[in-house]
Order: sequence, then C-alpha cells, then structure tokens
Amino acid sequence: MLARPLFAAVTAAAALLILAGCSVSAEAGPTVSGASVAKTAAKALAAQVGSTPAIDCGGDDVVVVKGKKITCELTDTDGLIYDVAITFTSVKGSTYHIDVKVADTAKNAPSPTVDPGSAPTVKGTDIAQLAAEALASSLQFTPDISCADEDVPIAVGNTEACGFTDPTGVDHNVTVTITKFDGSNYEIDAKVID
Repeated sequence: MLARPLFAAVTAAAALLILAGCSVSAEAGPTVSGASVAKTAAKALAAQVGSTPAIDCGGDDVVVVKGKKITCELTDTDGLIYDVAITFTSVKGSTYHIDVKVADTAKNAPSPTVDPGSAPTVKGTDIAQLAAEALASSLQFTPDISCADEDVPIAVGNTEACGFTDPTGVDHNVTVTITKFDGSNYEIDAKVID
C-alpha cells in the first residue's frame, strides 16, 4: 500500500521538474505583416541609394515593439543575397519607425576564382571610375569615387572599399565587388553601404 502513494508522489515530483524546465514567452504589441516591414525597409533604402531594392521579411506577422530587431533578406540585381538588420526605433500604435542596415557581404557571394594574392591587378582609380559609372544613374549624379588600394586584385568575390562625398558634403562608403572575370575582362557590382 505504501508503494502506490510513493509512486504518486514521485510522479507528481517528476511532473513539477518537467514543468520547471519549460518556459513560455510571448510578445505583446501591434503586429504588421512581414511584407509591410519589407516595403518600409525598401523605401528607407531607396531614399539613400536612389533605387528600390527587393527585400523579403517572410510571410509571418511581426510584433512591433521599440528596440526589437529582425533580420530580412535583400536580393540585388545580380542575385546576391544580403542580410538586412531592421531595428524598430519607435512605435506608437500601428505607426513605427525603423533603422535599416545591410550587411557588407552577400550570403551567397561567389567564391574567388583565384587567390587574390596571385590575381592580376588593376589600378584602384580604374575600379573607382567603373564604380562611379555604375552608380551614376541611381544617384542621379556622377560621384568622384576614390578607393583604398592603389592596385586591386581582379578575382571573383574580391571586394574593395571605396567612398565619395555627395554634393551636400555627406561622405558615403561604397563596396565594390568583382562579380565576373574571364581572364581579360571583368565586371563589378558597386553598392553604397551607408
């Protein structure tokens, strides 16, 4: 007879231990669709770079809370995918403001075709000129870009840090990525990253 109550006590104790190991969390606040957040982020970036990027924040609703951070994805015209960090900076009812930061490196960046240390090089000024031409239409002016390195290795996936000052005096960083190299001709992708 003592075995049965002892078994019940052990079972009850085990149930309490199991429940003690569980935790439940929930967020409270207004929700918006991932598509709505993506659209807002795309508009914010378009204001900075002059063209509207394709951003995906998923199909689930997002609880909007000040300080909350989510990660979305931006796909550029070359099919490169970048993480986009979005932080909700203020929330009042269903109105919210966000801060948007795009990763410097694509998640699916091509692997270098050769070791950048053994690759042929071109002058940094040539890369800067090509980047300026690539960005001119989206910026609606031709920036005077300068790049960090005097000589830039031409290898697929290699990046070069460059920059320019816009007509209002604001400095901008540009990442130039070698996207194609056939042994004699190369192509780049230039992105304003701030």
